[in-house]
Amino acid sequence: MTVLLALLALALLSGLFYGLGGAARADPRPALGRDPVRPLPPADQLPGADPGRAIAVDSPAVIEGHAERWPCPVCEGQVRCEQHRAETIAEQRLRIARVRCPRCGFERDLYFKLRD
Repeated sequence: MTVLLALLALALLSGLFYGLGGAARADPRPALGRDPVRPLPPADQLPGADPGRAIAVDSPAVIEGHAERWPCPVCEGQVRCEQHRAETIAEQRLRIARVRCPRCGFERDLYFKLRD
């Protein structure tokens, strides 16, 4: 019994000293050879977050694909465009894409304007 306790204590100390188990808690991306991802700014600071930051596009046909290109600012998951509508805001015709993250449920509107 004493021998088992001594072995357990030795295993715990060696784990602390050599950092065993640290790799299991580390981010798996470096192990896969990918560069670490920079955190996104808050959603209200991203392009298209409000009418004043509307993203210029050539055609309404590209809006949904462009809206889904940005990852979720909360969990960095892939968002889906659930709705695409046209509105006039401050005498400016804008397209608004409603995106939602299926992973965490975060929703937001992205504003687009058509180039003349």
